[in-house]
Amino acid sequence: MVQQGFNGMDANNQMLIAPETFAAPPESLTEQLFIERSLTENKFWLRIMKEHSYFLGEGFNRKDKQLIQQTDRFYHYFEEQEKRAYQTPNNVTAVRKLNEDSIQLVLGLRNFKRNLLILIVNCKVMGFNFPLLVDHIAREAEYFMRTLKKFNEGILDPIQDAIIKENVFWLKIMMEHSRFIASLLDQSERNLVKTALKFGDDFEVLLNQARDVESMLYKKSPTYPIIGKLNKDSENATHELRNFKQAGLDLIKSCQIKNVIDPLLADHVVREADHFLQMVHVLEERLKVKQQEQQMGLG
Repeated sequence: MVQQGFNGMDANNQMLIAPETFAAPPESLTEQLFIERSLTENKFWLRIMKEHSYFLGEGFNRKDKQLIQQTDRFYHYFEEQEKRAYQTPNNVTAVRKLNEDSIQLVLGLRNFKRNLLILIVNCKVMGFNFPLLVDHIAREAEYFMRTLKKFNEGILDPIQDAIIKENVFWLKIMMEHSRFIASLLDQSERNLVKTALKFGDDFEVLLNQARDVESMLYKKSPTYPIIGKLNKDSENATHELRNFKQAGLDLIKSCQIKNVIDPLLADHVVREADHFLQMVHVLEERLKVKQQEQQMGLG
């Protein structure tokens, strides 16, 4: 009887309702946005996947001929799919089919990376493919697949959730890039190594802050000022890292620093920083629209 009375007394108390109830719903994609975003992601990520295949092949022990041959095949498959992305007409049917085929191709490479990682950590495969690097590029493949699947479903995550998820993903990528760079520079390049490690530490702080916001606000009622600052902090830090990466690329290409970094890898990480900054801009524009709607009482 006491329990029944408690339930009855608090039935209308909003503080006892799950906060997820008040989360913003997913947003729908217009046909034009579906086509634009799909083609942009395909053109970017198919090249990245192609280069992952090359980097893995270069990192194997030369005795692992089957693994090298498999990465060579992946390189060819992604090169062909990348060409297709640039030739795909701007219509929904063709773009949806491109997305579907890219998902299947990326799934194969993702599985290869994940199985390779298990072999490496069990000392079954040697070479120079760091376990964290293989995990890093596997996560990127999984991100690419998730993105295309969302597009084909015709939905976007609500802006608050999108900013949280994108930042948690990309800040970890930027943190790891910084530390990979530090490990591939010759250790006599003390200032550059120190700077790269400092970037790694700075992005780890931002990542932990983003994860705190994720714990507090993911799938909850919109809290746009906090989310906007999270996005802006990431943008500012990534601009600085991007400039450091570009300066490093220029020094590598002109043979002014001691390192074992393939110039293609240096260029690769610059392009990924650029893509994150592009995503930040897209999210900022969506956030502005939502804030305006909220001020007008529409959101």
